Amino acid sequence: MKLKINPFNASNPMTFKDAAVVAVVVALVTAALGFLDPWTYDMITAEPGRFAFELLKDIVKTAAATFIGLAGLEQYVKRQKESET
Repeated sequence: MKLKINPFNASNPMTFKDAAVVAVVVALVTAALGFLDPWTYDMITAEPGRFAFELLKDIVKTAAATFIGLAGLEQYVKRQKESET
């Protein structure tokens, strides 16, 4: 899969699919680095359902925010390029 991950390059614009892929990757990395930090093994084994729900909620929230940011940035740059010409 060849991603177009530079929304600032008008000749290689980021598509919504590209933004979605990047958003999911960012969400997974954010969950691994930030969400999992306060959880201990004992907490996870004591409440696996709560852990899974909170993890899923964090991943969806982060992916949605990242996607909206990337898609909005791509549209903003596209409009800026059109107004310059």
